[in-house]
Amino acid sequence: MNAGCQANAGKKGFGKSDDDKDKEEEIEAVPVVPGVVDKGSITAVITAASTIEAEQQVTIHAESTGRIVALRSEEGDKVKKGQNLARIRFDAQSSALLRANTSLAKAEEDARRAEMLYRDGVIGKEEYDQSQNALSLAKLDVNDRSREIRNTKIVAPFTGTITERFVSEGAFVSNGAQVLSITDFNSLVARVYVPEKELDQLTLGQSAEIVGKAAKGRQGVGTVDRIAPIVDASTGTVKVTIKLPPELSGPGGFLPGMYAEVVLTTEERENIPLVPKSAVVYDEEQSYLFVIPDVSEGDELRAKRVRVEVGLQDAERIEIVDGPEPGARIIIAGQSGLKDDALIVLVDAQGRPLEGDGAAAAKPEAEAGGSSGTAAEDGEG
Repeated sequence: MNAGCQANAGKKGFGKSDDDKDKEEEIEAVPVVPGVVDKGSITAVITAASTIEAEQQVTIHAESTGRIVALRSEEGDKVKKGQNLARIRFDAQSSALLRANTSLAKAEEDARRAEMLYRDGVIGKEEYDQSQNALSLAKLDVNDRSREIRNTKIVAPFTGTITERFVSEGAFVSNGAQVLSITDFNSLVARVYVPEKELDQLTLGQSAEIVGKAAKGRQGVGTVDRIAPIVDASTGTVKVTIKLPPELSGPGGFLPGMYAEVVLTTEERENIPLVPKSAVVYDEEQSYLFVIPDVSEGDELRAKRVRVEVGLQDAERIEIVDGPEPGARIIIAGQSGLKDDALIVLVDAQGRPLEGDGAAAAKPEAEAGGSSGTAAEDGEG
């Protein structure tokens, strides 16, 4: 029985064979894709979707009731401010104005007679005041009837283009009915909502690239025309209005209602350390890189986790404000879940092992295949 205990103790107490250790270490080595800290330029941008709008775009309504007797404008016509666009029949309004003028003439005559009689002491102050009040009311009535005549004319409120016609000549319209829509294509804007943390990076007059999404081939540069003076507390964003230049507006360019993408450049930096975005890992709001140290041939290769401070970033790269210097070897893929001082083996973007100087040769290939985490995992298997 003691021999059996000793045998069992030997199995538990003694370490595994060297072959077993080698196999275990080989299995535990994590395949990773190497890269380097580069040096270059980076531009930080804000990209936001927007719908093109015309700031001067109105629907003109009838301000009188009657039949359309003249409609001189069609969709697509360019018109100037104050130009006559349509006319509503005004027979009733003309008759009303004629009656008002007749009443005004009588009120003026009565007022003159009352004034003479009042000076001669024939009538009292009350009768004189009544004649003056009647004259004032007659003048107001003439003004009202004149305005009704003017309201039968439909004129352009500003210079623009007729975009929609709601009625035809001969149609009967009531007060408030839609007649025409007019748009000033020189007033096109794109409104975007920018995070408040980027507010200090924006200035009036700043350039903004505008790219049509659904309507291809439409692209140009606008300018920041207005920045809202308040922050939307529910979204933490600020409304920014981008004005489109006239050459980007109208047929062949952007039209109201089009879907577009706006790109605002907030900051540019040159000659700074850069790494692929895939190289940076985050742990409790802290940023880290895994550095590949230089080792002698035959020594174990272990990754070193280094805390870094990051800065600007674009779609593919991120600035290293405080961290490894340019030229330092880092892991750009396969480091997900990797621990500090973990045993690693270098592979290329396709998961093929690298040896010696081959790791440096794999740099361009690794960078080209930026999101090669899957390949690294395949290599691990």
